Amino acid sequence: MSSRPFQCQRCPKAFARLEHLQRHDRSHTKEKPYTCSQCPKAFTRKDLLARHERLTHTESSPVSHAQPPSPTRPGCDGLDTLASVVTNHGHPHLPLPLSSAGNDHFLGSLPARQTPAPSTQLPNPRTPSAGPTTPMDSSVFGYSMDGLTTDSYVGNDFTSFLDSVPLPSHPFSPAFQPLPLFPPVLFSPGTDYDQASERDKDVASSETNSTPSSSVLPRHGAHLPSLQPEGYQTTAKARQPTGFVPVTTQCRDRILTLLKDFITVVPDPSLPSRHALSRCLTGYLMGFHDHYPIIHKPTLDVDTLGLPLFLSMAALGARYSREPDTSMRLYQIAKPVTLEHYRRVFQSGTLPKMNSANDIDTLETAQALLMLMSVASWFVDNPPYHDGLSFRSLVATLLSKDGLNLLPEQDGSWASWIRWESVKRTKLIIFCFLNIQTIVFDIPPMLLTEELSMELPCTEREWQASSPEQWQSVRIQSPGELGLQTALSGLFAASGGIEQQYSSLGGIVLIHALLQDIWVMTKSSRLALSRYNRLGPPIASTPGLLAVEQALERWCQCWERNQESSIDPLNPHGPLTFTSAALLRLAYIRLNADCGSARQLQTWDPAKIALSLNENLSVQRGDRLTRAALHCAHALSTPVKLGIGFVAHSHVALWSNQHALCSLECAVLLAKWLEAVTVVNPEPSLTNQEIRLRDFVLEMVMEVQHGLSREWLLATNTRLSAAVTRLWARLFSADYIWEMVNLIGRSLNSYADLLEQKKPM
Repeated sequence: MSSRPFQCQRCPKAFARLEHLQRHDRSHTKEKPYTCSQCPKAFTRKDLLARHERLTHTESSPVSHAQPPSPTRPGCDGLDTLASVVTNHGHPHLPLPLSSAGNDHFLGSLPARQTPAPSTQLPNPRTPSAGPTTPMDSSVFGYSMDGLTTDSYVGNDFTSFLDSVPLPSHPFSPAFQPLPLFPPVLFSPGTDYDQASERDKDVASSETNSTPSSSVLPRHGAHLPSLQPEGYQTTAKARQPTGFVPVTTQCRDRILTLLKDFITVVPDPSLPSRHALSRCLTGYLMGFHDHYPIIHKPTLDVDTLGLPLFLSMAALGARYSREPDTSMRLYQIAKPVTLEHYRRVFQSGTLPKMNSANDIDTLETAQALLMLMSVASWFVDNPPYHDGLSFRSLVATLLSKDGLNLLPEQDGSWASWIRWESVKRTKLIIFCFLNIQTIVFDIPPMLLTEELSMELPCTEREWQASSPEQWQSVRIQSPGELGLQTALSGLFAASGGIEQQYSSLGGIVLIHALLQDIWVMTKSSRLALSRYNRLGPPIASTPGLLAVEQALERWCQCWERNQESSIDPLNPHGPLTFTSAALLRLAYIRLNADCGSARQLQTWDPAKIALSLNENLSVQRGDRLTRAALHCAHALSTPVKLGIGFVAHSHVALWSNQHALCSLECAVLLAKWLEAVTVVNPEPSLTNQEIRLRDFVLEMVMEVQHGLSREWLLATNTRLSAAVTRLWARLFSADYIWEMVNLIGRSLNSYADLLEQKKPM
């Protein structure tokens, strides 16, 4: 490797360090051979001159020619060059907004994190001459020039340069420049990012008018979706990703100072740069937060976060930033620090008893443990998933300290409500995550639903409110929060209770409560059958089973009445209802097949997982199984219509790990059902519902696998099952940040191999 990797673009000289190249590059900026014919400005390159003339001297330019043009600032040509590179390699049809008359420098055209004022009429970026006819303040375009003059960039200081680059609030904002985001944002090209002030109201109105037949939640007798080319309709409005989270030098120094108190457990407390820490925290908010919203984003202040929470949040966010080495380094610091802090504060017995509901340290420690569990649960070794399991008892003990259902007192202020809602959300989301570990590793629940008596979380609109006034306005319109036990009783009630409403996160909590009931019922039924040495369905037809099915039916109705519900992961209210729909499918599957006992994900071996699913999982035909298979077919239909490869490489990154787990069981149950209904001369004969569902699955496979015929696919009872399993496996074939997701894709391919080798019936 060359010892001088930094090559000058204007001459053959090369340098060993970037600052040396930047210092040398200034010697070239004295030559400006391309002079504007209408003003005194000169440029180093012809394309910069053309860009200047297009933006400054066209008829529709917002520049007032009565104003004298500003002279060229010395030392800015390197920025002009970078602006040209951005323009040439980005979107040439997007005009660069002007911050003030005659200013077309790079820093003047970059957006900061502000969003456009709702009442502002924004220019159409598709129109070449888009722009007002009078000078316009820079804030109209969603950015500010305060503190962003070219003087803020020191040519030989890379850190200063990074500080001088504002980041766009979203790649489709009017002031967007195609600069790298921190971290990269994946988005659906079919989504309209509307910036109207009535965004939420429009979404609420459109979702309220949805009907059960159009929902992603199919019930018995629901219509099958069509694969006719009418197009795929996404949600008209989509949420705006979170802005960049800056970590200052003072903040990083504060963390290093706090680490000195843990020198006994972290002998070498080295931290990444503050820029890397900023990327990590941004990755947390853009990746993990929307699926587990326990942090109040509008009031988040990284300068006041406790040490365990800051480190754990950064370690988790580094995964979403695609920086696994940084994540491991932070995790290896965060884990011993959090455990030592837990020992000192909550196990020493020397400190006075605290009220955990009002104690910020207890809240942040519980959140830190949740984030450490979230980092460790999805890898076999780096970090080991046993770490994630070992944190279970610690966090459960911490929540139970001084009362599991104890919440802070409220005085009616926004600040006290934030604390109250944060504690409640943290406890309920920890309950949900512990339940996910039960689903994944088939281990007993650490917290039982019957132990929780607090209210369900508020709506996401309330949680996302950015000011006391906005919060008060939204809160007045809120139906209020039901108690968890009250909501569950309504789902199981013999009559009534159907009109109840709950929030998006409330729906997640309730479906996890139902999944826990199903897990307990399955294990009890399996134990009873084993004692009598009999085989049978995972749950026998009992009044308890019928009650759970009724609860799922009513949960669906409540999901459809929730104005925040959507099957779009880019829903402006977040992906919670999208994830809860997947968990509903999992509940229907587990009423028909004990996938948890047969799956053996804890082996981390695709061949063993596939073999266990093939040999230890059986299903019995019936209306209940057909209904579960219908849910699985619905789940696969949208990726098929959009394109399996497209969804795998762009959309699946927006899904939570819960979605991947649900997809594994969807694939296996649908394959098992297809094996049962495609045998020669099935007994009893296929029902009309089974025939329709089988034909729909055939249609999907032939849509993707061109050239396959119906006759060939139905020649054996394993070909169609194997083909469908391959489609599911392709959804998880990309390079994902969690090893568990890749394991699911490899296991499905192994299961398809077994199906293809299986002797047909």
